[in-house]
Amino acid sequence: MRIYEDLRTVQRRVGVVQALVALVLAGLLVYFWQLQVIRGKYFQNLAENNRIRALPIPAPRGPLFDRKGRILAENRSSFNVVVTSERKDGLGGALERLSRLISFDPAEVRERLNTQGPRFRTVVVKADASDEDVATIEARRMEEPEASVDVVPLRSYPLGVGLAHSLGYVGEISESQLESGAFEKLEAGSIVGQAGVELQYNKELMGRDGLRRIVVNSRGVEVTEAERKAPLDGPPATLTIDLDLQAAVVETMAGKSGSVVAIDPNSGEILAYLSTPAFDPNAFSSGIKASEWAELLKDPDKPLMNRPIQGGYAPGSTFKLVDALAALQERVITPQTKFNCPGYLSVYNTVFRCHKESGHGTVDMTQAIALSCNVYFYNVGIRLEIERLSRYAHMLGFAQPTGVDLPHELPGLFQDPEWKMRTQQARWFPAETVSVAIGQAMSVTPMQLLRVAAVVANGGKLVTPHLMKAVGGHPVDFPTPKDLGFRPDVIAAVREAMLSVVNEGTGMRAKLEGIQVAGKTGSAQVVTHARLETNKHLREYQPHGWFVCFAPAENPKVAMVVMVEHGTAGGTSAAPVAGQILSRYFGVRAIGPGMTPPPDNPPVEPSPQPLRAQAAPPSPALAQARPN
Repeated sequence: MRIYEDLRTVQRRVGVVQALVALVLAGLLVYFWQLQVIRGKYFQNLAENNRIRALPIPAPRGPLFDRKGRILAENRSSFNVVVTSERKDGLGGALERLSRLISFDPAEVRERLNTQGPRFRTVVVKADASDEDVATIEARRMEEPEASVDVVPLRSYPLGVGLAHSLGYVGEISESQLESGAFEKLEAGSIVGQAGVELQYNKELMGRDGLRRIVVNSRGVEVTEAERKAPLDGPPATLTIDLDLQAAVVETMAGKSGSVVAIDPNSGEILAYLSTPAFDPNAFSSGIKASEWAELLKDPDKPLMNRPIQGGYAPGSTFKLVDALAALQERVITPQTKFNCPGYLSVYNTVFRCHKESGHGTVDMTQAIALSCNVYFYNVGIRLEIERLSRYAHMLGFAQPTGVDLPHELPGLFQDPEWKMRTQQARWFPAETVSVAIGQAMSVTPMQLLRVAAVVANGGKLVTPHLMKAVGGHPVDFPTPKDLGFRPDVIAAVREAMLSVVNEGTGMRAKLEGIQVAGKTGSAQVVTHARLETNKHLREYQPHGWFVCFAPAENPKVAMVVMVEHGTAGGTSAAPVAGQILSRYFGVRAIGPGMTPPPDNPPVEPSPQPLRAQAAPPSPALAQARPN
């Protein structure tokens, strides 16, 4: 009995073990079934992905042409030396060895690797490599299998600095852009527009990337190419720029700091656009170095600032066009209304002076604009009062973006009772209107001021300036010019006065042979008159020079604004620039005082010039004004 009982105990234990073994086997069978049947395709894809990598082939961006079909931005083939691997920690030695073969900074490459997560595909160690670098890498493919050469499109800007702020530049997509809805579906490493037209129309200009499927080994190094899908080029785009006029603008402004913008006053199409000093957009195409970028940011001349839409200046005497339009439309004055200018005007115990100390005597509106008489427009401002003056300034586009198709436009500033109460919690004093009347208590951009000249040129319509004409053969639509409701006699009177500015007034240096030019000069103070008098030797204290114009006066084809920073007076600094540019554009002689005829064969692609100066903030209301 004892033996039998012992066997039963053993049998029970064996049964338990057998049950456990059967259960384990059943579990393994179920698990294998799940792995091989239920999730077989999933793991097959994982295995395949360990062997095959999908790498994008960058698509060339659409080329940019001027209005006559001449190239402004194109793509050229370039070589990038890249390293492909699965593990960062395995690249240290490869980067060090490569740096002894070709010139690049391994530390900078490692810094970029730190932003790409634990796994990555390829990293560029040298962009736009030379033929010698390419030959060196290709000759050592067996020794350095992680390194290879990619052929990529590189953006090229033939005019360089001449169109830097209008065309902009391209570069690798930033982290903030990756998080933006405007750049959805793009991956890290994509090349996108970073400024100007390139940024504004980035989505339209980008093509569709192609794809390479490559077979890699256990180290992640490419063994062979399994598949290739060609990229789709971006569509070509036509801009409104006239390359001949742009070249004339660049050459004439060489050595100066400021802005020039020319538009078709009837449509708002931008014919020429210059902000100077500028930068070379070609330097960004292959990836600008951190040290070079830091230098641009710290440069006191502010080459990155897009002055026509970001530079804030007091308009000075060019604002008298707004005074005249408002006063005539409101019937506060007529073209024949006269005021006496003894050289000053006393308003509320404050003396406001004219730029001509002896005064201009008794002048009407046309003479006052031609001679830029401050006292005349002190009286006009007092009679208009700030509320109406502010209404017309806003109606003409001040203190608001112009709507130009460029990014990061600033709205400017116009001081009036509402602004003062909102920002300073203080009431407006009537004497402050006097400073506003001569354009010293506000901040405008050159583009805003240009639209005022266009209003007079086209008969009273406010245009939307724009650079893009068509993308992929399809025209780009912009708002139609807005009729501001000025009476024809108002426009005619202001146009006649602007003609007098060039024919016999402060803007004579813009005079042309056979072409009637209408314009207005201005000087924008940077510091108080007292401070300027004690620092006359400092250029940065000198006023900015303005000149706005259009031509021909009776049937305008072009309207232009010229801003010369620290040019002292618009009549002596900005008007001659406009005269030279217009003489080139119309093919006639500049006959203003001290002007020289244009060269017979002007260069089309001028080289960049070293420039010095920076935009200054608008000055506060001042009791004294400078000559124009």
